Amino acid sequence: MTDNEYAPVPATEAADYIATLAHELAAMAARSRLDVLRYLLEMARDEARSVVRADPEPREGS
Repeated sequence: MTDNEYAPVPATEAADYIATLAHELAAMAARSRLDVLRYLLEMARDEARSVVRADPEPREGS
C-alpha cells in the first residue's frame, strides 16, 4: 500500500489523532521506564497539540 491510497485528512484532524496516540504511547513508555522515548513522545504530543491550537482554517460564521 502506498501513501497515495489514503484519502487526504485535514492537518488539524491528523494532528489531533497523532496527539492522542502519542499521549497513549508516552504513558506506555513511562510504565516501561523508557524515559527518553517517553520524553520524545511527549514532545510529539505537544507539537501536535500546538498545530491543533493554531488551526488557521476559518470556521463557519467567522
